[in-house]
Amino acid sequence: MGQDEKIGEAQEILDWVITHLNGTIKCKVINYKHGNFRVQVLKGEKLVMPIQIPEEWVKESNPRENLINDKLKTLLNNLENY
Repeated sequence: MGQDEKIGEAQEILDWVITHLNGTIKCKVINYKHGNFRVQVLKGEKLVMPIQIPEEWVKESNPRENLINDKLKTLLNNLENY
C-alpha cells in the first residue's frame, strides 16, 4: 500500500471515529512517516494543533466492527475539550 493510500484510509477512519464520538473537531491527515500519521486538528477553520497518531491506533479502529482504539478515543476526546 502506497503512502497516499495509507493517508486516505487513515482519513476515512479518523472521520468515522470523530463522527461516532459526536465530535465537533476535524482532522486532516497530511503525512505518513515512520509508522505515524501527521494530523492537523481543526475547530471550524482554526488550527488547534498538529499531532502524530501511531498507525497501530488507526489500524485497531474498525468502522465495520464498531471498534475504536482506546488511546485514539481518549486523545480525540481530550482534543475536543482543548
